[in-house]
Amino acid sequence: MATAQKKIQHLFLRAGFGETPDRINSLLNAPISKIVDGLFTESQECKDINYLPYPLKENEEKNGVGGFKLIKMFLKSFGEMEELNNEWLFKMTYTPAVLREKMTFFWHNHFSTSTPLAYLMQEQNNTLRRNALGKFGDLLHAIAKDPAMIIYLNNQQNKKAHPNENFAREVMELFTLGVGNYTEKDIKEGARAFTGWEVDGKGQFVFNEKVHDFDEKEFLGQKGNFKGEDILDIILSNKQVAVYLCTKIYREFVNPTVNTDRVQTLADSFFKSGYDISVLMREIFTSDWFYDDENIGAKVISPVELIVRFKKLVSVEAKNNKTLIDVQKALGQVLFFPPNVAGWKGGNTWIDSTSLLLRLSMPMYIIRGVGLKIKAKPHFEENPEDMPPEDERGKIESDWTALDNAFKNLPAESQMDSMLEYFIQCDTSRIDRNLLKTTWTDSDKDNLTLSMAAIMTLPEFQLI
Repeated sequence: MATAQKKIQHLFLRAGFGETPDRINSLLNAPISKIVDGLFTESQECKDINYLPYPLKENEEKNGVGGFKLIKMFLKSFGEMEELNNEWLFKMTYTPAVLREKMTFFWHNHFSTSTPLAYLMQEQNNTLRRNALGKFGDLLHAIAKDPAMIIYLNNQQNKKAHPNENFAREVMELFTLGVGNYTEKDIKEGARAFTGWEVDGKGQFVFNEKVHDFDEKEFLGQKGNFKGEDILDIILSNKQVAVYLCTKIYREFVNPTVNTDRVQTLADSFFKSGYDISVLMREIFTSDWFYDDENIGAKVISPVELIVRFKKLVSVEAKNNKTLIDVQKALGQVLFFPPNVAGWKGGNTWIDSTSLLLRLSMPMYIIRGVGLKIKAKPHFEENPEDMPPEDERGKIESDWTALDNAFKNLPAESQMDSMLEYFIQCDTSRIDRNLLKTTWTDSDKDNLTLSMAAIMTLPEFQLI
């Protein structure tokens, strides 16, 4: 049975991005329900990311832009997207609203989007953040009118004379109902209802009546002169939406192996609550089964979660602001650049021979302050000849003081077990303590710090 410490760590790794030993120790005598209450209280406040200013000048705000000006904005956005990426990593690391940020991260993958306009991606990210713990219906309606989403799923080209079914299909297949719970006719009729949902030259949603199909549609067994909003409401009236979402949330926050009975129970209460995301997540995090041994250490940590965990633990900072982008690329997950509309698959797909080697070697590179061995390609508008040497490009700084202080005063005979209890969530009985203690030579000046880094190189550290 998991200790109180392991359960608290489990909660923070799933509802956030992990926590420091000092924070965990301060909560050891608190009931789980109180800690969960604290997570929700701290996440009540929502602060947008406003790193990128509105890109249009005063005269352009009135009339919008097009043509060559728009192309220039596309090109500029490559660099801005990297800056936005680093800004979100910083927010994930240092915000007190960790639950809101973790849910924003989840919805970022659920409503998978990528466009060449960084400002629109920032706006979508803020839309996800504002609605991350609210009602799913509000989130769905907001994201369906999100300019980045409309552009990404080609609804800009969805007109009465030439319907484009891409957006309507993904709304049902990936966002709400799941495969097998609608027909091809539903896709066609739904697409007709979304005609005229466009983005103007100012980057804002508009409803273009001139290209909207006002004729009667038949959708999921209902008939009417439906608009896009009606289609979304009809979908939300179907309890299958609750089942589909709870299955995906269970897989992400509880266990990749889904317990269908638990999902059905969660779906029942989620649907009755009017799709209240906070009610759903609170039910999960306060359930006894959430802390069962089978669910602790059962999930492979995603690349972004891994990076943020290192930032929280040892204050990792890159000397070159592109370094953490390179790490994300090498590990297979770059914020704002999902592989496709289905998003990142997660689970065991995070691990292959190349990415695992980098994951396991990262602590050693971090602690020694040497460059990460990443074969990075030149970034947009970056001359390969002007790139710093590989080792220099990947150099990062870290501060292990807080971790050292957390364990240095413990009795020597219990230090290793205490560190393993903190850093490793799965069963540690098979880990050779003596091997970890003798990994380093006499020339290593700080065996405690190096021992912690050695623990982080274990494959078990990748399981949360």
